[in-house]
Amino acid sequence: MMQSSAPRFRIPRDVWIGLAAFALGAWYWRAAGDIPISPLDGVVNASALPRMLATAMMVFSVLLILRALLVEVMYLRAARRAAGPPADRPEAEGHGFTPRQHVKAAGVVTIGIAYLLILPWLGYVPSVILLVVVMSVYIGARAGAYTLGVAVVLAVAFYLLFVRLLGIPLPAGFWPSLFG
Repeated sequence: MMQSSAPRFRIPRDVWIGLAAFALGAWYWRAAGDIPISPLDGVVNASALPRMLATAMMVFSVLLILRALLVEVMYLRAARRAAGPPADRPEAEGHGFTPRQHVKAAGVVTIGIAYLLILPWLGYVPSVILLVVVMSVYIGARAGAYTLGVAVVLAVAFYLLFVRLLGIPLPAGFWPSLFG
């Protein structure tokens, strides 16, 4: 008995992931509001950075949901125009990850954990430089002066943003003890 293979709309996995991430971002936003405000806080208080991160998470979640729905609609239109399911439909679209992809993802997590472990000891700027260089090379960029330059510019920009502009202290590492 043959089943009908007419394309039907389905809710992609990314929609569910986006909804869960949005809910997590909303909860994080709410939890950041419970951080006590110090009398020493200025315009930017202790909840500012967590709330910015929660907002970014919610915005990117909505973008992920919209992208997933747009891709599904485009696929359905193309399939219906072809008067049947396309022969070259990618079966791995969000499904069936290979062991190599799992190992690659585990490597990204390992690099992130290593960054968090060395951050207090090495300090923010050198740790971010190292993180950007290692992660860039890991995902396929060439190790060289350009990659190092981008890492230095990013680390200095984030340092200036957080420490100088927003007044948020970042780990200094062991460097200040060497110089006095």
